[in-house]
This record gives sequence, structure tokens and C-alpha cells, in this order.
Amino acid sequence: MSRTVLAIDCSQRVSHLVLATADRVHARTSLSTEPSDREGFWDELRTLFDEARCTPDTVEAVAVATGPGGFTGLRVSIAFAKAFAFARSLPVIAIPSPIVFVASDAARGGQGPWLVALAAKNATAWCTRAAEVPEGGFALEEPSVVDAGAFGMRAAAVAALGGVLLADEHLGASLVQTLVEAQLPQRPLLVDPRALAGQALRRLERGITIDPLALAPIYAREPEAVTKWRERASH
Repeated sequence: MSRTVLAIDCSQRVSHLVLATADRVHARTSLSTEPSDREGFWDELRTLFDEARCTPDTVEAVAVATGPGGFTGLRVSIAFAKAFAFARSLPVIAIPSPIVFVASDAARGGQGPWLVALAAKNATAWCTRAAEVPEGGFALEEPSVVDAGAFGMRAAAVAALGGVLLADEHLGASLVQTLVEAQLPQRPLLVDPRALAGQALRRLERGITIDPLALAPIYAREPEAVTKWRERASH
């Protein structure tokens, strides 16, 4: 049975809005680098529905990439997913961003295992290892924030298995040097809209959904605003 899913990934500089059914995918992509007095998310969303010739009433579930990623993009996309799903009593599909990156790499012919890394604070990296599982899915190891030494050991282990690193451009010099020593090839974090749609539909078919109120972002490095709020709340 065909299900219509709205899938959103605003975790990186390029944002993706996707309307997907079992046999068709409509997508909008936008680059969020220039300052603006207007949030472009809403214009892109409206254009997406216009291009797909459908209305929000046709959506049966909302999928959103939960990070790690940029503070503003995650805040906008997750707040929207929560509100949209709660108002319409729709199921929410939370997809960790590494799953989206890995599925996108596989869709372009890449093979695992994959080490996914995003720069964190003080010359560390948030990282997790991913591998493909039967029927088009991917499994993640428990993520952690590691220093250059631990990162190098993980990189060497993945390199020994013929894998690849998917990473952002902000890794520090010490982390990059460990990649050279481990001889682990690297590719950027890219999102394929069809891969995003496929993972959303796959999870919906398997009933992997959460309560909208339980939806929360994952940050590679805790934003200053979150740190200050947490510190103030503890007093």
C-alpha cells in the first residue's frame, strides 16, 4: 500500500524537503548560507506541496533527521515536525542523520562499513560506525565523542575492513592526521533525497515511530544556548 510521507533533513548546510510515496519522490533542496530576514524553510515547503500537486492533508507520517548537525536547522525542522504531527495526530519517524548519510552514500554506490564523524569541541569528534543490514537498512554502533587517539583507532579498524569515513569539513588538524596515518578514504556528508525517502518509508512500514513530544535533536557539540539553559536550570 502506498503511504505518503513528508521527510525533512535540515541538519547540514543543504536542507532537503521530500514528499514520498512508494512509487514517487518529490524533493526540494536549499542552501542555507546567506543571512536573511525570512526563514526559507516555509517557502520551500509550500513550493514542494505545489510541485507535488497535493496538500498537507495527504501526509500520513512525518520523518525528520535528528542530527547531529547545525543548531538552527535542527531546531527549525524538529520543531516543525513536532507541531505538524501533533496537530494532525500523525506518526513521527526519527532518523539519526548518520543513517541518512550512509544510505545516501550506498545509493551512490558506496560500500561500508562506514565511520561517520562530525567535529565536536576541543579537537574531538562525535562519531559512530555503521553497517548495512538485510532488506535495505543500516545499523549504528553507540556513538561517542572521542579524541584524536581514539578516533585514529576507530579509523584504522574501519580502514582494515575496506570502509570509508563520511565526515564534515570541520575536523581539526589532529583528527585529519589520524586519517592519513590510518589510510582511511574520506567522502563528504551528502544527502540523497531518494535515500532519505526510502529510509522513512522503510521505518514507517516496520512501525518504527515515536511520540512527537519525544522527538529531540542530537548535537555533536552542545550549543552555547543549550549549555547556558542547562546550567541555569541546575541552580
